[in-house]
Amino acid sequence: MNRALRAALVAGAAAAVGCFVWSSWTPQSNYIPIEISFAVVGLSFMVAGIAAWQRWPTSRLGLLFSIVGYLYLVPYILVNLANPVAWTIGNAAEGIYGAALAHLGLAWPTGRLRSRFACGVLIADYAQNAAVNVAAAMFWNPAFSGCNASCPPNLLLIRSSRTALNTIDTAEVPVALVITGIVLILIVTRWRSARGWSRRAMIPLLWIAPAVAAENILTGNLFHFSSLITYALLPLVLLAGPALFVISTVRARTAGGALGTAIVDLEPGASPGRLRDALARALGDSTLQLAFRQPGGAGHLDTSGQPVDADRPDNGRAVVPIADSDGAVLVYDEGLELEPQLVKLTAAAASMALEHARLQAEVQAQLEQVRASRARIVEAGDAERRRLERDLHDGAQQRLVTLSLALGMARDRAAEADPELGSLIESASKEAREALTELRELARGIHPAVLTETGLTGAIQALVERSPVATTITAVPDGRFPAAIEATAYFVVSEALANVAKHARADGAQVMIRKFPGRLLVEVSDDGAGGARSEGGSGLRGLADRVASVGGLLRVDSPPGGGTRLEADIPCP
Repeated sequence: MNRALRAALVAGAAAAVGCFVWSSWTPQSNYIPIEISFAVVGLSFMVAGIAAWQRWPTSRLGLLFSIVGYLYLVPYILVNLANPVAWTIGNAAEGIYGAALAHLGLAWPTGRLRSRFACGVLIADYAQNAAVNVAAAMFWNPAFSGCNASCPPNLLLIRSSRTALNTIDTAEVPVALVITGIVLILIVTRWRSARGWSRRAMIPLLWIAPAVAAENILTGNLFHFSSLITYALLPLVLLAGPALFVISTVRARTAGGALGTAIVDLEPGASPGRLRDALARALGDSTLQLAFRQPGGAGHLDTSGQPVDADRPDNGRAVVPIADSDGAVLVYDEGLELEPQLVKLTAAAASMALEHARLQAEVQAQLEQVRASRARIVEAGDAERRRLERDLHDGAQQRLVTLSLALGMARDRAAEADPELGSLIESASKEAREALTELRELARGIHPAVLTETGLTGAIQALVERSPVATTITAVPDGRFPAAIEATAYFVVSEALANVAKHARADGAQVMIRKFPGRLLVEVSDDGAGGARSEGGSGLRGLADRVASVGGLLRVDSPPGGGTRLEADIPCP
């Protein structure tokens, strides 16, 4: 049916053009601008109607554009056919295109009238135009306009009367003004009540409608300009009608491009709220809602937490499902139903962004699991270090102390009776003391007891005292921190000072530990040869892994010849 109607419109437009050319084949020179103006305006509406029907096959806008074009052009053709019936019909239909223009404005942008009142106003407008034309024809003699005997007779003429014609014209003016004012008020009222896409689609109409209304008034019976102005120049304002279709087309294509740009510019893993905002801005529909199915399938909630009935949307709203999103939907302004491709593109963009966000969330969750697992491994290692240190301190270390004391007592007793035995026992006692010292160093390397007992202040002081390079403590915060944080900070300083002693060829070093809100900053610097790299040796690389295990970051700044600055930024609740 739609295809047949479109074909009829095309054929009708072609026929209208042919009749227009034939009826105006030998025009008078002063009528050429008028005929060109009529042709341009009428054909523009016809072309816009055919294009609108192709683009919006389910809407009446294409039909309305075409009706305006026919009602504008066909009466002019009929009055030039030199046929009494055609001439009479042409005069009776003259000016009715104004009611069709009002119909188009009140139906924009959906193609449907929104109220019975608007329908009544349009019926009154059509009836008023037709009634005035028929009534005027009953008293209008072609001779009034200078027609000679070659002009077709007026079949509706009852009695020639200029007085009756003037009375009808005078009575028409206030009625036409009232109807025009009501139409403009209805357009503005509808724009104010519209939201989202429909509201933006009506903005050009707010500028076009007053201009068209002014053209209808100026070309009516209230004003009397020259024929060139009335019938050739002022009607060109009506081209704003087809321009409305062009603006809508450009806007839809611009929105399609903006959607792609918005998705590309959206940061990875953006929240659903940010996705909704990006789509709404690109689409030009501020009322756009992105809603997700609640657990258990009990309805939907949008990104602001408002319930959404996806099965029965509110008046003026429409719903499209988002593929591969576990029941998510987009709720949009019904004006967008005329742009199904744009709606599909929006849904596809939302689906792609949500899928990207889901994959991003999975990767992030896996990364968090890896971080948590690494932190648990480090914590377990620290706990085992502390256990080994306690076992060595309470077990083997205490036994060596006892053995050293016993050997000392045995040496004192044997020194008088057998000096050679006393010397042997003295040698054994020395070996025991050296073994005790090595055991204490081993225990301190596994986990320093001073760190457990006194915290960072005492432990860092002990490290500095044992360092073979002159080291200065610039700052160490008082108080205790979580065991994992203290151990990480301690081993950063320990490994850094060990590297200074082994590789830096430095004269001095500095240790500074500062507490900031939510983090602990550990810094060790020296004035040595520099050139250290975190990826260059297993010590710094392992230290970087340890700092990362608690969510921190290790930075090494070591230009050749400029010393080394090692900084660990450790999260500290």
